[in-house]
Amino acid sequence: MAASKLTFNFLLLSFLASLLIPEISLCDHSRQPKRHVAMFLFGDSIFDAGNNNYINNISVFYRANYWPYGETFFHFPTGRFTNGRLIVDFIATKIGLPFVPPYLQPGINFTNGVNFASAGAGVFPLANPEVISLRMQLSNFKNVAISMEEQIGDKEAKKLRSQAVYATCVGANDYTYFVDNYPNATQLEQDEFVNNMVGNLTDFVKELYNLGARKFAILNVGPRGCQPAARQSEDLRGDECDEVSLEMIKKHNSAASKAIKELESKLSGFKYSIADFYTILLDMIKHPKDYGFKESRYSCCGHGMYNAAHCGIEPYTLCKNPREYLFFDGWHPTEPGYRILADLFWNGKPSIAAPYNFRQLFDLESTPIILSEEYEVPHYE
Repeated sequence: MAASKLTFNFLLLSFLASLLIPEISLCDHSRQPKRHVAMFLFGDSIFDAGNNNYINNISVFYRANYWPYGETFFHFPTGRFTNGRLIVDFIATKIGLPFVPPYLQPGINFTNGVNFASAGAGVFPLANPEVISLRMQLSNFKNVAISMEEQIGDKEAKKLRSQAVYATCVGANDYTYFVDNYPNATQLEQDEFVNNMVGNLTDFVKELYNLGARKFAILNVGPRGCQPAARQSEDLRGDECDEVSLEMIKKHNSAASKAIKELESKLSGFKYSIADFYTILLDMIKHPKDYGFKESRYSCCGHGMYNAAHCGIEPYTLCKNPREYLFFDGWHPTEPGYRILADLFWNGKPSIAAPYNFRQLFDLESTPIILSEEYEVPHYE
């Protein structure tokens, strides 16, 4: 693997440079795709740019529309669960796009893509019934696809959809739900849940393919059991992590990778990149100094043993310098953490993002869409 083998000097210099370069220089035209490429984003709070702001009667814990979220870059809360920008914001900048707007934001323009992600969402609606599950995100994309055809015509809509990149980060909330609600699950029950997760995720990808998607950027599930909030809720000490969560997630990531690879041989024109979010973030947690951070066990904003609960909700404390912290709240990295992840996924070796890194995936030209037989809409229980 990779991240642990990357040299300290390279990572530290990259991190320090990212703090010194003016914001306008982030738009590096020499690295942008050769053609206009939209982004359609699905998943949970790692990608959510504010969809949950527009959901009525939702718990405050699934919104980030209050201080101090957004305080470093935007200087006001946007709905992003961090102090600034997300991975997908940095990727958008690299390809010359404005930040991809949330689907529920009034008056959005779909030509650069749409962000359907919802904080707290899972593959299964049961993971969090309050928010927009992956099934509902797929339904919302279908609404956008219809609008595209009405506004720019069927031919141009198909072209836009085929050249676009479809990025997904989902699954962590499902495993949190399972571990919390079935603490005494047998190994067989755990394995059955993993298989159901992978099967439904694969059906989701196939349904997007049937709607014209050809290029997929997939973050595997992160190390949920080692993040400050998980360790705080389990009262774990030292370097302990929630091993049940980690083992299930590792099985999921391995099985999902194999399933996606199999799709490549079955679906004409199907291209993908799987970014190893799990291994990279775990390495950042275990070796924060290698990435320019002073702290990875405690979060910048919150309260409790690891300052990992209820950022922005009294009582809470806020660190003086978020740049020193890997995590802004108990679950989510700071903007510098997201910047490093975005850079690694963009330019990474096959051990980080494979079989293409994100830059290579965006540069690929898709084959023309020839719609196959309709898949049935996946059923997520």
